Amino acid sequence: MNKLLKLSLAVLLLASVIGWYQPNLIQISTKQIHDATAKFPILVSFFKWFHGSKESTPRSEDDKAKADPDRVFTKEELAKYKGENGGDIYLAMMGRVFDVTRGRDFYGPGGGYSFFSGVDGSRAFVTGDFKPEGLIDDITGLGDQDYIGLRDWLDFYVKDYEMIGKLEGKFFDSAGKPTEYYYEAHEWIKAASGHKEEEDLFKEKYPMCNVDYKPEEGSRVWCSNKSGGVSRDWVGFPRSLYSADSKKIRCACAQEADLNDSLLKEYPNCPKDATSCMLPK
Repeated sequence: MNKLLKLSLAVLLLASVIGWYQPNLIQISTKQIHDATAKFPILVSFFKWFHGSKESTPRSEDDKAKADPDRVFTKEELAKYKGENGGDIYLAMMGRVFDVTRGRDFYGPGGGYSFFSGVDGSRAFVTGDFKPEGLIDDITGLGDQDYIGLRDWLDFYVKDYEMIGKLEGKFFDSAGKPTEYYYEAHEWIKAASGHKEEEDLFKEKYPMCNVDYKPEEGSRVWCSNKSGGVSRDWVGFPRSLYSADSKKIRCACAQEADLNDSLLKEYPNCPKDATSCMLPK
């Protein structure tokens, strides 16, 4: 596809989707587009298609021959590959070094994502902090969604670009062997992925209620067979749903068989079998 046409289509579609979800993000920079995308899973595939174009010039056989997945880079060596003067462009993701030269328009000097070149900026992929102090390989203490995002970005680079080595640092030692941190990080990602699956199942079991607010009447919550974005063959009854630590409360639609769950509480002055309840003002 023509690059100009692709860029125009990308900007139009991305702005439309972001405008729908968060209108206040319409006035955004290139860096903020990356950050916004990380927060909206629906945009991830689109964004990767845009800046990871397979229509760039494919690598030559000579270039492929130079690739050595067992090569170990120091941070100083990696920093030399930023595409300056037409040179190669490398970046690292969780300690793995990828040749992204064919994406020069994006990763090369002046490109929208040049800040990722020559470094392992894994943390910034999900935090959106593209300042030098944010472009780091330390991914300690992130949230579940962030770890899932890192997993998806790593999968993207493994699939779409050539891995040409490893970076000495947090994830690999000077001999290219995985460090203890490498295994810890993958356990964090594994746990986050498991939590996401559990969370999705929980949301299917207890979909969110529909909510309507009128200043003169207050809030009304009700259930339907499509509330909470979960299509189903049952409606359910509105209940306050408490999290296990009682720190979060939301309205959930529960089936009759689950009404005795200790995490569910009835709304005051609302019949047990009602599918709609007025909340106290």
